[in-house]
Amino acid sequence: MKAAKKYPFLTLQKQRFSLHFDNRSSMADIPAEQDFYRWIWHTLKNTYRRADISLLLLDEEEARSYNRDYRGKDYATNVLSFALDEGEAMFDLQISDGLHGDLIICPQIVAKEAAEQGKIPTQHFAHLTIHGTLHLMGYDHIEDSEAEEMETLEIQLLNQLGYPNPYLED
Repeated sequence: MKAAKKYPFLTLQKQRFSLHFDNRSSMADIPAEQDFYRWIWHTLKNTYRRADISLLLLDEEEARSYNRDYRGKDYATNVLSFALDEGEAMFDLQISDGLHGDLIICPQIVAKEAAEQGKIPTQHFAHLTIHGTLHLMGYDHIEDSEAEEMETLEIQLLNQLGYPNPYLED
């Protein structure tokens, strides 16, 4: 029996959320595409009727270029989020009912941070994927109140997925 017939919620999920995954990183030992899909879907499923997200995994040099070109910061960072929303005239009809955007993750930076912070790499990937998705959804952490709201939501979502609070220090 096909999975779609046995599990109709999978058909509905695939109608509501599309992930375009491209791993251009040379790093081995990164989570599978299905893990990223699950983390992103869990973050947005209760807020958006539809979502179309591209996730690009890049090595440090290319991630650094994006950070420099789009944020004016000349270093590679763990995650970059680019929301496609207001002002995107050529996409108006397609994006009116959902979330559309791009995430860029640099696995080398994520792995380095995990090691420095004594975290399990998969947990750190989950945290930063959720963090980036929340940015796509309009959350930010510039002001203290915004940071507190975003961190609380991250902790809640990670806990629902079985991951510990990433902000606790040992």
